[in-house]
Amino acid sequence: MNSSPTLVRFGDPKDSDLKGPGTSVDNHPSGARFYQHDWMRGNLGTVEFEHGKHSFMIDNVLSAIGSADTDVPGGIYQWSINFGVSPEQADTHEAAMARMAKLFRDLRAKGWTRCIDVGDPRLTGKQAWDRLRVDSVYSLDPDYTPTIDEWKVAIRKMPHWVFYADGVYLDVSLTESNMGGFVGKTTYLLTMDIKNEYAFYGLGYFPGNADKIRNWKTLLPAELQKYHAKRLATEAELKAQGYTIDTAYQDPPIKALHESPLNP
Repeated sequence: MNSSPTLVRFGDPKDSDLKGPGTSVDNHPSGARFYQHDWMRGNLGTVEFEHGKHSFMIDNVLSAIGSADTDVPGGIYQWSINFGVSPEQADTHEAAMARMAKLFRDLRAKGWTRCIDVGDPRLTGKQAWDRLRVDSVYSLDPDYTPTIDEWKVAIRKMPHWVFYADGVYLDVSLTESNMGGFVGKTTYLLTMDIKNEYAFYGLGYFPGNADKIRNWKTLLPAELQKYHAKRLATEAELKAQGYTIDTAYQDPPIKALHESPLNP
């Protein structure tokens, strides 16, 4: 594994480590631009995402891709980091669970907080985990430790854990396969998508609509109100079924809007 970490940031690409072996830049005619750093198996990388007191490092990295666009001011607005649970990317289910738990503890220690989409119910623990049955992209509770049987079922659905810290959003997803041929172990690939508010809200809530994306700050409040109403309706149904709603949960403050969270 490389000894020195590769530093990545939002903003000007010159502020990230994008030179040397394994790096490339892909310029699309559409104006999209991708900054990529790849590492070889057997010599995986370490990436540090710089975000002030919320900065963190990821080991066993296969690739890191930064996204920018000539029509979007501010430079890089998203990083997608692919990494393994171990240098060989394979482990037992128990060891993989332990590594994921440590990753989440480390993120929480750096001030990253669980994020639940504004249209989704505010569930915790096992009730949040069970939400995977009807919503495969639901943000799971990083403080919940599943049983091995629960884990084996969930990893077939590519589970997600979403966090936020000071205007930045982080989505950790996991996939598994047996393609590596490791006896008694499973091959795991993790993806960490790190987005600023433009990427999370503008691109996330208005996908494929260039006009709305350009005006996302103006359009977002009404869009969030619509999703918030959906959340409350779902929570009312779940509460009637015996679910516990985490009313203490607060949605992330959106720095670009200078508004308070929408919770009742």
